[in-house]
Amino acid sequence: MQTPVSQQLQIQAHQQQQRQQQHLQQQQQQLFGHDLGIEVPEECFLLGCVFSVADYPEQMADKQLLATWKRIIQAHGGTVDPTLTNRCTHLLCESQVSTMYTQALREGKRCITAHWLNTVLKKKKMVPPHRALHFPVAFPPGAKPCSQHIISVTGFVDSDRDDLKLMAYLTGAKYTGYLCRSNTVLICKEPSGLKYEKAKEWRIPCVNAQWLCDILLGNFEALRQIQHSRYTVSSFQDPLTPNQQLVSNLLAAWRVPVKISPELLMGIRLPAKQKQNEASLQPPAKRARIEDLPPPTKKLPPEITPMVVFTGFEPAQVQQYIKKLYFLGGEVAASAQKGTHLVASKVTRTVKFLTAISVVKHIVTPEWLEDSVKVQKFLDEQNFILRDAEAEVLFAFSLEESLKRAHTAPLFKNKCFYITPGICPSLSTLRAIVECAGGRVLPKQPAVRKIMEHKQNKSLPEIILISCENDLHLCREYFARGIDVHNAEFILSGVLTQTLDYESYKFT
Repeated sequence: MQTPVSQQLQIQAHQQQQRQQQHLQQQQQQLFGHDLGIEVPEECFLLGCVFSVADYPEQMADKQLLATWKRIIQAHGGTVDPTLTNRCTHLLCESQVSTMYTQALREGKRCITAHWLNTVLKKKKMVPPHRALHFPVAFPPGAKPCSQHIISVTGFVDSDRDDLKLMAYLTGAKYTGYLCRSNTVLICKEPSGLKYEKAKEWRIPCVNAQWLCDILLGNFEALRQIQHSRYTVSSFQDPLTPNQQLVSNLLAAWRVPVKISPELLMGIRLPAKQKQNEASLQPPAKRARIEDLPPPTKKLPPEITPMVVFTGFEPAQVQQYIKKLYFLGGEVAASAQKGTHLVASKVTRTVKFLTAISVVKHIVTPEWLEDSVKVQKFLDEQNFILRDAEAEVLFAFSLEESLKRAHTAPLFKNKCFYITPGICPSLSTLRAIVECAGGRVLPKQPAVRKIMEHKQNKSLPEIILISCENDLHLCREYFARGIDVHNAEFILSGVLTQTLDYESYKFT
């Protein structure tokens, strides 16, 4: 028979055992970057990390991005191996479907994405992956489990909204910034707001971000279970955190911290100290002297005052050019529409260049200002006309011919454009370019009947439809009636070359 004292001791021992088990479980659940006992300098926060890259190269015709990743990793103390070696600690991969990924997971490597790399670069600390996009997707590159979906979101802002756009893209869904009856799902942060109310009215399923996280990481049942209660709750602290069951195998490697040898740590600290000492011996840098411009600023008659637009320069350089311009009596144009001169060192497809080309009299190089200052008056622009052979070959046009055409007649005179809302570049950008070229942007989507009426009656302006891949569901009626819809290049390339090309940019 047990005494009360022995029973109490047993209870205490059991409680202690439970606490130890809980502590052990917590330790097992705890995720590590570096060993917590080691203080890793911020500038070398990838110290001890050896990366290999899988399945990204096959998707990039341009190898420059890989070279950039390598340079950035090395700049922050990490190393990149060309293959998956024994010393590798991390595998940078987009998909879980590759032999390299399988090997890395088997060998206890940390499998993460370029998105995770971006996150840790911002934090300057090797934190464990904690958002769905930090983990490789559970389907092969190019597979599109959500290809039938047109997704919109509500309540999410900034990086959360950007992440959801990328997640939609990776799963093959179309993303729209707006909500219309064609949308198949609305991802909500909270069950409230105008989009949410409209979605309910139109019987569009409303889900939380977990629905998309689950699909991304391999729970394809979510596609059929869109009405499941799990996807209707909105009390998640971080709505883009993945379901732990779907990533437990990927998190296992993070339960062991990355070790750094004392020699490696010392090798980093010594050069840093030396740099500090060298910096203290350096004399203070002299302030860059702003070029002294002779005082009085001239005042020219309005009809001969150049109104100048600058594009393609660093802000500090523009400031220097503006000083020269003011000295000569010129002014900076309030907008491209009011410009007489565009100053550029090369042809660029910036908003300023593409708006100014339709209205300015001259496109000149900065030498026009430099040489004019020397003689203290504006020189003849003909000797400083911008010539960019490389760009003219690339875009198959002549800048001189484009300017002549623009001076003869506005390219989009008697043209009305309807531009769908998801367009890129933005609607406001394209509106500015169209209006500078003499066109008009319609505020509402035109009916087929109206387009046909304008087509048959030559006294009415022509209506041109501009859209993008993600908005083509808005154009179904036009396609059904054989009405052409063009992509944004109709406008962008059109104003650069000052030509109307009805064939090259239409959707087929």
